[in-house]
Amino acid sequence: MASIQLDELSFRYPGAVEDTLAPLSLNVADGTAFSLLGASGAGKTTLLNLLSGLLMPTSGRIFFDAHEVSTLAGRQRNVAQVFQFPVLYESMSVSENLAFPLRARKFDPGWIRQRVERIAAELEITQQLPLVAAQLSLFQKQLVAIGRALVRPDVSVVLLDEPLTAVEPRMKWRLRQTLRRVQEELGVTMIYVTHDQTEALTFADQVAVMADGGLLQVGTPEQIYSTPSHEFVGYFIGSPGMNFVAVEHLAQPLELLPNTCRVGFRPEWAELCADEDGQLRGAVRSMQLTGTHGGIATGVVRIDMTAGEIAVRGRLEVDIGQSVGVHLQHHLCYSEQGRLLTTHDE
Repeated sequence: MASIQLDELSFRYPGAVEDTLAPLSLNVADGTAFSLLGASGAGKTTLLNLLSGLLMPTSGRIFFDAHEVSTLAGRQRNVAQVFQFPVLYESMSVSENLAFPLRARKFDPGWIRQRVERIAAELEITQQLPLVAAQLSLFQKQLVAIGRALVRPDVSVVLLDEPLTAVEPRMKWRLRQTLRRVQEELGVTMIYVTHDQTEALTFADQVAVMADGGLLQVGTPEQIYSTPSHEFVGYFIGSPGMNFVAVEHLAQPLELLPNTCRVGFRPEWAELCADEDGQLRGAVRSMQLTGTHGGIATGVVRIDMTAGEIAVRGRLEVDIGQSVGVHLQHHLCYSEQGRLLTTHDE
């Protein structure tokens, strides 16, 4: 496997007036489960194709284990890629599909058999080895496609481009858990592209959040969630996402840094109180039940303020239209440009 370093990497499609990928730098440690997360058009797939060698950078450099590979073809980089839809030889057996990349590189037949059996065991598809690929479910086919990416011992990095898109929802969690377990056991460097925050946060050691062709934040799932460095990250991550309120709409003062333009807080970082006691005030617009705690209904309360709507997670002990206050137990300070300044606790 390999560590990856991107040095001011950018890409612009021929004829375009703007970069699809703005100059960015990034380090991925060897053996890391890494996720590129962002909405459609963020630049995730373009970055993945630059790593795979399908595209060549407009500027900047790509290093695998400190060796520059910017101008090398994908085959020379020893990269394996898994796509949204499994690409298999339908008339071949599962065993033959897994063995194909090794036979093409003329590995010893005995070693090929052992390697195929090991990867099949890791992915729990040993019983499917004799079956023709056309007989498999979509879930099983994607496991085989992942196996083909993992089977080569010389692979530098495994690239996964939204590999769960075509998998039925009830099987996504199982495939994601299998993929993570295999990644840890084999020590494989994996870069996983997705628009689904649940997939990214539950799979990866490190997550890079992208938007408009740039990197907004790189960190652990906990860091991305608890201290988003940009307002977009805070709003994009979480369900509901982070609330943002301009400081002029605070009914009571908070400790703020100079240049604070807005405060941000997660729905669970606030609690409802009497309207005269809260830093924010408004009227209950709606309530969404998500469970119970101690026999009391809990969920998300949405509150209309003059500055817009906010969401608070807690007990559903209010009525629609009721005037309430919101006390912030924890908040983050953001600049006019939407950048994180610091954190504060009440």
